Amino acid sequence: MNEKIQFDQIETIKETFDEKRTIIGRAPKEMIEVDDDIHNGGDFFITESGEIIDLEYQTTDFDEEELAKYVELAEELYYKNDVHISIYVLCPKNIRITAPECMIKSDASFNIKLACYDGNPSYDIFHHLEEKVNNKIQLTEEDLEAISMVPMLFPRKQRRSWRVKCFRLINESKRLSLDFPF
Repeated sequence: MNEKIQFDQIETIKETFDEKRTIIGRAPKEMIEVDDDIHNGGDFFITESGEIIDLEYQTTDFDEEELAKYVELAEELYYKNDVHISIYVLCPKNIRITAPECMIKSDASFNIKLACYDGNPSYDIFHHLEEKVNNKIQLTEEDLEAISMVPMLFPRKQRRSWRVKCFRLINESKRLSLDFPF
């Protein structure tokens, strides 16, 4: 994940979810790997005290199945790491939230919070990476991973046009590597 996107995501966590803990960066891969039958999460961060924060972007209606998916992820991460898990879910205002707000009984230490927003973070991600390419800066593997997720954060009817934009951006980035071989 590139540093600008990571910084923006940490700021989103702090501002949107009133997070007071110090976030030191991305969580190590070995801490966040889960079984194949468990949702593998969004973007994972680690706090100064070793706790894990998962930032999710919800693109479908939030129902009981979605809530159960996040509870399973939180429990799996807790059992693996024995640290408190926070799952923060950003939802566009146009999705329905039908899961009940309730206490979830578990022997794992976790919390799940939802917040709705007007915009779509994909715009920011895409335009930031587009700016890099326009400035003749080749996209990193992390950038390519981020750009590959952009279309999924849009409603289905808009995904095709965003996939085309992302494919073009990826191709432009690859051309940069051909023009400037190392």
